[in-house]
Amino acid sequence: MNKEPDFNPFDFDLPSDWQDQTVYVFRGPDIGEVEHRLMVTVDRHLQHDNITDFSKEKTAPIIDSLAGLEVIRDEEITLENGHPASEFVCKWIPTDEKIIFKKYVFVMCHGMGFMFFCDFSKKSMKMLGGQMNDIIESLLPGTFQPIEDD
Repeated sequence: MNKEPDFNPFDFDLPSDWQDQTVYVFRGPDIGEVEHRLMVTVDRHLQHDNITDFSKEKTAPIIDSLAGLEVIRDEEITLENGHPASEFVCKWIPTDEKIIFKKYVFVMCHGMGFMFFCDFSKKSMKMLGGQMNDIIESLLPGTFQPIEDD
């Protein structure tokens, strides 16, 4: 496995009235017609106390906006590191020739919410779905700094 050196190009404190809204993107291998990009967003100011409410807030707009969406899995899970999580997998057919499987994993950790998501084909879901889980486990904790009170 190629490992790039640890490098964080930005090391700064934002003023208290600014919020980090970074979307992290990890490009995956080319398998089939679907571009594999694992995207990660961090919600540093949670509005919910439990993983169910957090994941529902994030999945409701997805369900409402994608016509013909079929929910395959929507369940609470616990990551190997013990963090509460929720997994949401759906099947979407945007055209007659294309089927996309969307996998979302929501995690609550250190008072923050994380949303991981990636699109797959049926074949790549079998091949890369486990890798997505491994990446999530390796990123939490470590990709963020805990919230500091201002």
